[in-house]
Amino acid sequence: MLEQRSTEAARPEPEADAARAAREEENALVARAREGDESAFRALVDRYRKRIYWVAYNMVGDEQDAIDITQEAFVRVFKSLDRFDPRYRFYTWLYRIVSNLSVDLLRKRGTRRNVSLDDVGDMQGNGIGAHEQLERAELGQRVRAVLDRLPPPYREVMVLRELNGLSAKEIAELVGSTHATVRWRLHRARKLFRDEWESLYGDGSTGGEATR
Repeated sequence: MLEQRSTEAARPEPEADAARAAREEENALVARAREGDESAFRALVDRYRKRIYWVAYNMVGDEQDAIDITQEAFVRVFKSLDRFDPRYRFYTWLYRIVSNLSVDLLRKRGTRRNVSLDDVGDMQGNGIGAHEQLERAELGQRVRAVLDRLPPPYREVMVLRELNGLSAKEIAELVGSTHATVRWRLHRARKLFRDEWESLYGDGSTGGEATR
């Protein structure tokens, strides 16, 4: 009985096995791409294109800009593959390129572009009425306005956690910080967000829902 329990305890977790397999597959694709295998590079693009697009979109708040940033990021990756350090995750490197491009665009533009009323017609309603769609668009615009007022380190972790759904450990790896530091920044960022929301709109309850 004890031997059986010991064997079960030593058995790898399925999630850990899946993560390890995904990492090994990614490393193999990167190695092939560095050797000039275009199909391997296309596989990397297909794997991360949507994820990177949403990172860019949640930072710059504009669909076309996010598409342009995504394309430019992969162009830069393709040109710099020979300088990629395989000791690090490919996605971490790609994310930092996208993050830098997004920040550069925001600096040039001065702010995010607001969601326009025309965007409401492009939303997938799935039975949702026009009034509710308009409310969602307005809420999204308000959230972005508040995020714009946060210092960059806090805005970055808020976007990654609340809009992209990453864990604190994943964020720490992406931004090159410790898990504890990211958790502290998230705590501080949420407080700053609530304060800014109440300052702008005077409605803390809506701000809380937006950052849950």
